[in-house]
Amino acid sequence: MTGSVLMSTFASRTATSLLVIIATFFAAPGADAGSAPGQFAGRWVIQSGGTDGCMIELQGERSGGRLVARGKGCKGTLASVRAWKPVPRGMSLLDKDGTVIVTFEPVRGILFGRLADGTLVAMRRTSD
Repeated sequence: MTGSVLMSTFASRTATSLLVIIATFFAAPGADAGSAPGQFAGRWVIQSGGTDGCMIELQGERSGGRLVARGKGCKGTLASVRAWKPVPRGMSLLDKDGTVIVTFEPVRGILFGRLADGTLVAMRRTSD
């Protein structure tokens, strides 16, 4: 194999392995989440790019016409989360201006999405 083909194969396998590790780490029983607000309201842990996770609380109450989201310990783009909304195949986190930060889709009780920079983000409900 040439160097570029070998590197491409390695990168592809590494990305696939990372997804399997994240899915195993976050595995939780239960059906996929639907897109009704009540099914998403509650406390969640978000893990992104191999960093320590942060907490997000998705509230069922509205403020300024938007469902409220509060983050704790989030860094980077996720630190700007202020609201959320259900979407047809999952839910989106929004900043104070209503701009979508990330949209998640459920897979076996875990929500997966990508930030604008391409970073994979996984979100699972907390046990408390």
